[in-house]
Amino acid sequence: MEIYEGSVGKPMMSATLRNLRDFPRALTWSALTSGLLIVLISCTGPVAMVLQAARVGHFNQNQTASWLWACWVGSGVFGLLLSLRYRIPIIGAWSTPSVALLITGLADHSLAEAVSAYFVSAALIVLVGITGIFQKLLDLVPRPVIMAMLAGVLFDFGVELFRQLPTQPAIVIAMLLAYFIARRFGWRAPVVSSLLIGLIVAFWLDEVKTPHLSWSLANPVFVSPEFSFSSMLTLALPLTLLTLTTQYAPGMAVLTNSGYPTPTNTALIFGGALSFLGSPFLGSGVNSAAITAAIGAGPEAEPDASRRYTAGVVCGLTYILIGLMGATMVGLFGTLPSALLAALAGLGLLPAIGSSTHDSLSDPQYREAAMVTLLLTVSGMHPLSLGAPFWGLLAGVATHLIAKRIRA
Repeated sequence: MEIYEGSVGKPMMSATLRNLRDFPRALTWSALTSGLLIVLISCTGPVAMVLQAARVGHFNQNQTASWLWACWVGSGVFGLLLSLRYRIPIIGAWSTPSVALLITGLADHSLAEAVSAYFVSAALIVLVGITGIFQKLLDLVPRPVIMAMLAGVLFDFGVELFRQLPTQPAIVIAMLLAYFIARRFGWRAPVVSSLLIGLIVAFWLDEVKTPHLSWSLANPVFVSPEFSFSSMLTLALPLTLLTLTTQYAPGMAVLTNSGYPTPTNTALIFGGALSFLGSPFLGSGVNSAAITAAIGAGPEAEPDASRRYTAGVVCGLTYILIGLMGATMVGLFGTLPSALLAALAGLGLLPAIGSSTHDSLSDPQYREAAMVTLLLTVSGMHPLSLGAPFWGLLAGVATHLIAKRIRA
């Protein structure tokens, strides 16, 4: 992976301001559409996952709004400033695998312990960026084992999609059909089609509640961290590994494949710093996008590669505007039936579940270790108050080392 950093300090600020002044002239309709499409995709499955995790953690409405505020605004600032600085379509996001991990973690840990894990994970990511050991760290733990842990963490979202089928069959089946028809015709955002069809069916069945919305700015909620050994191993360590391997690594690879030099270390430091600042307000982390990165970096966003950065700027600005209205977002999604939200989360993660499972089992040398990790993570076991993802990762690495020693 090529790593490009560029200058920092005053030259960095002047380049950012210069590109900001040039932004209105460089913006095209196709880049504008791509930036807004990324935001629309993020308003589907990722938001539904946050709401499900908040429900498991027994968050109140203000805490959930604060979480969305920290995620949206942090992601917006990340993509906006880096896109302007490097004139590259860098898309900010929050890690959906990390949110999925929290759903299992919040069942065994308090909210204050989760916040402490956010702090530690953010600090570790900054440290990785400062030291420049990103690639070495990726080589330390076998990728198939990490992908197996990811598949196990996401597995329940796919299952929940079909658990909801008996409760609201019309909504779930309609959304499934819309998703696969959109995939068949090669649409860039099939989950958006599912959302639209699901809303139509939900309104037709009178399953949408009357919204009680207050159009006001988000009111961030401060939570003091409570550090514990179990939360560091169960939450902080897997959060860091998942963010590095499933967000930064593929996000930077998308830019490289599109012909852009990648400011990997700067992105790690900046994303980690934003995550650290958002941690006490329940922000679960800010990083480079993986799934939606290709929408802004490809020629469909803008044939002229030198202008594609405007898609990242549009996305960043829109993220910030939506984040400021976090309470309104919670109110809007609170009107939707649970089956629709579960289907959104499951369909939004289907590609990630499929690709992570394939990546974990495709190499025969790692297949046994990956299967151990996958099954143990899905099991939900938590001896010594340490969650299943940690035990799955530990058992997978141990299985790989034993198999490697036997082969040798």
